[in-house]
Formats: sequence, C-alpha cells, structure tokens
Amino acid sequence: MSRNVRYPVGVSVMVIIGALVAGCLKLDPFLFKGRELPEYRFDAYQGDRECPDAVDSLGPVDMTTVTELLLSSGNDSIAAVLIASTTQFDSTDTVIVYFHGTGPHIDYYWPRTRLLAAAGYPVVTVDYRGYGKSSGTPTENGIYEDGYAVQRYIRNEMGDPKIVVYAFSLGTLVGCELASHDTAGRVISLILEAPIGKIATMVQDAAYIDLPPSYILTYEGNNIEKIAGVSVPLLWLHGTSDETNTYETNGKKLYDNYRGPAGYCCIVDDAGHRTIPSTIGYDEYVRGVSDFIRGKASGNQLFSREPK
Repeated sequence: MSRNVRYPVGVSVMVIIGALVAGCLKLDPFLFKGRELPEYRFDAYQGDRECPDAVDSLGPVDMTTVTELLLSSGNDSIAAVLIASTTQFDSTDTVIVYFHGTGPHIDYYWPRTRLLAAAGYPVVTVDYRGYGKSSGTPTENGIYEDGYAVQRYIRNEMGDPKIVVYAFSLGTLVGCELASHDTAGRVISLILEAPIGKIATMVQDAAYIDLPPSYILTYEGNNIEKIAGVSVPLLWLHGTSDETNTYETNGKKLYDNYRGPAGYCCIVDDAGHRTIPSTIGYDEYVRGVSDFIRGKASGNQLFSREPK
C-alpha cells in the first residue's frame, strides 16, 4: 500500500537545486506552478484550493456578479475574473485587484477572492500567463507585463476606478512593481500578504544554503528595493510560522524599507504561509481588509505600526 509523503519546503528545494547544479541549469522555471484550465468552475471547483471552508462560510456566489475578462499582454491573452454587480465604474469608485501566489490558477484561489469581495468592494483576480485560461509561459518580466495589462484594462475599459492592490506571495512581485511605478496615481493602497523580500533570499532560506544568487537563478524580484518607491498606504500581513517566505528575512526587511505615508502590519502568531485568513478568523480578516481600505486601520486591533 502506498501513501503520500509531504516533504518540508527546504528538502524539496535542496533536491531541485542539487539536480540543477549537476545539470548546470537554473531554478527559474520551478518558481511557477501554473496549470492550464479549460474553464473556471468557481464555487463548483472540486480540486485542492486555499481556505476551502471560506466558501462554505460565505454561502453560494451570485453568478450574475461574476464576469470573465480576457485582455492582451504582449502576445498573450490573460484571463481575469471580476466579482461586482457592474462592469463599469467611475473615477471615484474603488476596485481591489488580487495577484495570487504561485499556485495553479484562479479556481485554486477562488475562496480568497471571495473573501476580498466580502470586504465590500469589486474584485478583479488575475491568472498570469501560463496559468488557468491564460496563454503563454510565465517569466518574471512576463508577469510584470501582465500586471500592467490589467491596470491598463481597468483604466481603458472599466472607467478608471481607483485601485487597491492586494498581492500574496509570488503576487507581491507584481504588486510592488505596480505600486512603485504608478505614475498616474490610481493605485491608492497596497496590501502585501506573506511577501517575498528578494527571490534570492527566499530560495536561500528554503534550501539552507549560501550560494551566489546568480548561480541558480536569473530572476531579481527585489521587493525590498521597490517598496522604498511606494508612496501609498501599506498593509503587511505575515505569519510567524511561514517557512516559505520567512517573516524576519523577507517581510520585516521589506516593511523596514517602506517610506510611505502610513504603514501597518498584521503579524499573525502561528500562521503559516497559506493560513493567515483562517488563523485570524474569516470575519475578522474581512473586517480588517475593509478597515484598512477605508482608512480606519488605526482603530483595528489586528494592526500595529511597528512589527513584533
């Protein structure tokens, strides 16, 4: 009889790096785990997903509020999904744009998208090239292009509402890129959950080795540097038990380099990389996101101005 065995992230990365060093290859392709989907199933999706019980707590989605979008990013078609009662907004409205982690597609992160919608704002969630129904092959520069493509679509096709960028894990690369280069001033705040400080640091932490970053990867992914150029309010969420993007070497260093007008942090004891919403409690998590966007973070006990 066989059984599934789950190895620690560090062990997996060490095995991969050993194979790469032996073959003189790079780690880059292993950072993306996108899978193709012929269609999105939303609440009806039966595969693995993050925060699966969140859908049960929220009840069935009203499918009349779910709109699939298709936009161009270079030579690729990028799939996105909007949860809102309308597809048209004006410049006074606010839309959350969710950039998910390295997991396979929108359906995997659908419960998280619905939690953000429960905060009371329209939400656009995006599949990078090579993920879900999006064409192409993901690269670091490619996912940045996808982020800018979403921003252009919202400006040109949806009425140019204000944007709150919510980025998780891998998505924080895109989130920091957009927020630090928003010359139009339409990104009004940035939320980073379990952020990458630098890709090199993340890999070295996971593998417990000290190799020159250029030896095993070509990606830069330097959010610590980019966050210094962010001039909008920031909310940083991180679990103390995160073994993928460690709190001290990724999130805290990033937060320490923030120079913007209002930085808040939510450090969640015992939460892992994917369990911050469930550890906080879904109702409290949704309320916290809403309070931050509405400028009421200072009155929420989840948040502080200084990390632990």
